[in-house]
Amino acid sequence: MLPKFINNKRRKHEKSFDMDVGLRLLPQITSSNTTSNVLLKSAMRKPNQYSIPQDFCFLKTCNLCNKQLSPDKDIYMYRGDQGFCSVECRNRQIVLDEMKELESSTKQMVASYRQCCSEARQETRLILKDLRMQRLKSRV
Repeated sequence: MLPKFINNKRRKHEKSFDMDVGLRLLPQITSSNTTSNVLLKSAMRKPNQYSIPQDFCFLKTCNLCNKQLSPDKDIYMYRGDQGFCSVECRNRQIVLDEMKELESSTKQMVASYRQCCSEARQETRLILKDLRMQRLKSRV
């Protein structure tokens, strides 16, 4: 816990007080007769019932097995916003994602190969056509 700010003899004109805010610190502007740019950081605040959202939207159920996720138990995160009930579920999702990425890259490679082959066939066709034309010209 951070130290409490106390009025001292040099700062009789300033008043400061504790403000608990959970895991983050809020700057506190002190009332003063002088125009000071000093900010004080406050201590921790006891969480009230309204500060913790009960609707976690993306953390309601496991992203893979749809089991209810409890705020009291560990939630295993993946890719920032996907919550899972266990390490096994998270690992299965990682494997599924890797398989999708592999499948996608394989499709791209096959498409690239087909395009390359068709271009090569076209080039071969043009070369053969040129050779035939040269033979015909040489015979005439």
